[in-house]
Amino acid sequence: MIKTLVLYESKYGTTWEASNIISLILGPSRRYATSQFSDSLRDFDFIVMGSPIYNGKIHPKMEAFLQNEQEWLSGKKIALFCTCLNGSKGLSVLREVEDSLDDVVELGVFGGRLEMDRLTDGDYQALTEYLSREGLPPQGMDLFNREEIVDWSLRLKDIKDSLLKRIPLSQLREDVENFLKQHNTCTLATGSSGRIRATPLEYIYNQGHIYILTEGGEKFANLLFSSKISLAIYEDYTDRDSLCGIQITGQANIVDELAEYRHVIKINGMDMKQVRSLPVDLHLIRVDMEKVEFLNSDFKKQGYSIRQVLKF
Repeated sequence: MIKTLVLYESKYGTTWEASNIISLILGPSRRYATSQFSDSLRDFDFIVMGSPIYNGKIHPKMEAFLQNEQEWLSGKKIALFCTCLNGSKGLSVLREVEDSLDDVVELGVFGGRLEMDRLTDGDYQALTEYLSREGLPPQGMDLFNREEIVDWSLRLKDIKDSLLKRIPLSQLREDVENFLKQHNTCTLATGSSGRIRATPLEYIYNQGHIYILTEGGEKFANLLFSSKISLAIYEDYTDRDSLCGIQITGQANIVDELAEYRHVIKINGMDMKQVRSLPVDLHLIRVDMEKVEFLNSDFKKQGYSIRQVLKF
């Protein structure tokens, strides 16, 4: 499993907030100011570093950290981000930092906040002069956008997944199929227009699809508007050495096609006469898998990352 270390410096709290969002999404992770860095953190695999931009530079403590830890950072995959009021200037500064490092995989530039009443006297004077040069009024601004930071963090998560010590694709597909065939109960999560629902359901796995026969319910209030779903299947937790579970991201389609419906009814051990004799309608949902995230302690015993990702 790849562990993420988020290192930051923040003067007025905006970069701290951004680093917190990033750390939450990229977990397993730890988040520290550079002044809190210690030798116990050197075994982290993926390093994310963030700083505000002041007077065209990164925070002095971040600058000093980069100089002092250049040798250690040379062996790491690194992502850099900044918070600032001028995006093009922020990107230019990050590119200068990138040139001093060996393996930067992503840059992120996020809007900052300007609260005039919180500035030190020196910062207030420097900032009013800067705003005057740029033709901007000396007033507060809030360019901070959580959604941008979340989207960037999810991109980083995909990059981090690409660094996993991967099982051969054919073996992973077989392991996923075997797990799905060995189980029959899932939790289906749906959502739309402010509604969310997580439903425990019996399923059938057949030829690359997960099928769910159901009498109906609140999940359809979501599926009628959004087919996007997440689905979980897992073993009971006992300890860290026996983790085993799958999370699936994909599309859930309400099946209207009669031939497919008949096929699933048949492999479920029923026929249409039995279905018609039921006191209520039996509906069919087909889950088309887009991504499978498989957490399995046995993978580590085989010399691979405990978490494997299979995309369709």
